[in-house]
Amino acid sequence: MNVNDVITKLRIMLGAEEEVVETVTETMAEATLVDGTVVFTEGELAPGAVLYVKVDEGEAPFAPEGMHETTDGLLVTVGENGEIASIEEKATEEVVAEEKVEEVAMEDEIVEEEKVMLDADALVEAIVEVLKPQAEVIEELKEEIATLKAKFADFADEPGGDPVRNTFSEQRADKLTKAEARLSNLIAIRKGK
Repeated sequence: MNVNDVITKLRIMLGAEEEVVETVTETMAEATLVDGTVVFTEGELAPGAVLYVKVDEGEAPFAPEGMHETTDGLLVTVGENGEIASIEEKATEEVVAEEKVEEVAMEDEIVEEEKVMLDADALVEAIVEVLKPQAEVIEELKEEIATLKAKFADFADEPGGDPVRNTFSEQRADKLTKAEARLSNLIAIRKGK
């Protein structure tokens, strides 16, 4: 409903105008598919319209997705929710036959080109040439890894440091001797008075 419709309804409610009833005739386009199914659209049979399948009772369902051929020789491509994506005329059999002959001729040319291009010996030589620099790099890396492994083995065989021993008794004896030395110094200072 647009603004003009709302204004018209308000005027009718207020008694300013009499209600004018418009009758709109809706056109529908029908087509019959080659399998006998009758389909229709509201409006013209054109891209963007929604294609429905005609049924005797109930609400008409959307036409299924895919390409449908009509008895008039049209190919109707239906997308999601029955929307017509494209309408094309069916190609005649002569045109289709000519296209097939052209395709076969093109395939023969492609096969001949592939045979020329696939010379096995040249292909192997080209691959070897490409891989030569990488093979040299790989050999250098192997030598470097062997050197590093030897150095690591030498390093792993060396001892980590001096072994740790429990020297608490030695430290205690050392403290006693230092304490006794201080005590004797204090006694000597006292006696020296």
